Amino acid sequence: MGDHEVIGLEKWLKDNTGMDIYFWNFLVLMFFTLFEIGAVFFDTIPGTDIKVSLMMVWAVLIVVGIIKGYGIGAYFMHLKGDPSIYFRTAMFPVLFVLLMIFGIGLSNPDGVDGLPAWCTPNWDYATR
Repeated sequence: MGDHEVIGLEKWLKDNTGMDIYFWNFLVLMFFTLFEIGAVFFDTIPGTDIKVSLMMVWAVLIVVGIIKGYGIGAYFMHLKGDPSIYFRTAMFPVLFVLLMIFGIGLSNPDGVDGLPAWCTPNWDYATR
């Protein structure tokens, strides 16, 4: 895509698979998107009797969001290898997102369990 030197993992992937880093980044992003959907969709962890709590879903969504954000910023926005001021500038809004998660979601006693009906999907298909 861009005019940059292909080294390290990027070079290994290109030499051994014939596909560039953007293809592999796309696959990783799609995998984690499916993982996010699964985290919201399932009531128990498949293959086990472990019940999924809302805090577990929050944790999965936040961690996966960080991984996907890095993949998008580093490769699609071409921030990997650039001076760190560009990365810090792009990540500055994350501070406000974290403040909103804490201020609205985690400091409110009903922030996790008491979501309003308009933002909670109705997964009870037996009542339809």
